[in-house]
Amino acid sequence: MISAAEERGRDRSLRSLWLLSGLFALPLIAAWVLFFNPQWLPDGRTNHGALIDPPRSMESLILQTPEGGRFDWLALQDMWTITLVSEGGCDAACIKALIKVRQIRRATAANRQRIERLLILLPDSAGRLTLPTLEGLEGTRLAIADSGQRTTVESLFPFQLSQQTIPLFLIDPRIDLMMIYDTSQISSKQILQDLETLLKASQSWVKGGQYGHR
Repeated sequence: MISAAEERGRDRSLRSLWLLSGLFALPLIAAWVLFFNPQWLPDGRTNHGALIDPPRSMESLILQTPEGGRFDWLALQDMWTITLVSEGGCDAACIKALIKVRQIRRATAANRQRIERLLILLPDSAGRLTLPTLEGLEGTRLAIADSGQRTTVESLFPFQLSQQTIPLFLIDPRIDLMMIYDTSQISSKQILQDLETLLKASQSWVKGGQYGHR
């Protein structure tokens, strides 16, 4: 039988353990909350990209792999995914954007194992689609939306297919679309700064480490 003194000692130990756990978790929680609520900071801003509020779940978008199978969104779970959407194929501007994404990912050093790259292709208005080879861009995931998914793509991604600049989108580890970058206004360095903040804030709950793309 546990004595009253032993019971009180055990309760104090448990309270101390919870207190220490809370103290270690507090900076991480604070960084995460402040990133998504920059208005609470003195300068009113920490992120360079435009937040998509509320985040949009991507799992409603049915995509295919180049081999004809169904694209598995769960493969991106627990990862930060930099995403491009292109119509009709991947032209020179699209390839240039993918190279930029590869460079940003590499610049995160060891954390690159927690970052995925995704190119979503949509047929043009005439239904034409040319699959790119993506030579030198190995590790970039390729997913295809058929013409029947066009409305869903346009409702999920806040952009105009006809615009000259190819925007970059960020999908979070819960597979929610949560940020957009206008690459004509925002530099690679600024995108990298946002990623480093997010990677640090989510370090305790994003698994990562299972991918080693170059």
